[in-house]
Amino acid sequence: MTYHNARETYFDTQVLTAPPQKLQLMLIDGALRYGRQAADHWREGRIYEGGEALIGCQRILTELLRGLKPEVAPALVENVSNVYRYVFRTLVEAGMRRDAGKLAEAMRLLDIERETWRQVCERLATQPETPAIVPIPHSPLCSTVSGGFALEA
Repeated sequence: MTYHNARETYFDTQVLTAPPQKLQLMLIDGALRYGRQAADHWREGRIYEGGEALIGCQRILTELLRGLKPEVAPALVENVSNVYRYVFRTLVEAGMRRDAGKLAEAMRLLDIERETWRQVCERLATQPETPAIVPIPHSPLCSTVSGGFALEA
């Protein structure tokens, strides 16, 4: 088994065994990695690679939106959906104009969302008996195993 295969197997196990809130955090982390890669590529003049990384970020935002469950907490889901849609639109604008400022704005919002989910994970880890209302990602395996996209950018 090569290092890459071992790493992929470890990651797949993490995804398969993670609680919903941890999967949410992993998706946001993946979106942030792709977004930062896009910024790095653009800064270094690699326009195509930056666009590809941006598409990866957009795909994860789409997955986050698809995973929302309005029947669980309609008002909360509407607010979260509005944030994710705004971030998605901001990413599209960034890509169309190769606008590093728009990309930075989207990353700033995703950083805030990441911190929120980190706190949710932390709180639920200390209170495992407390049921959580967590938007579950649409696909339980958002990795290369399922033929989807990789959370590891």
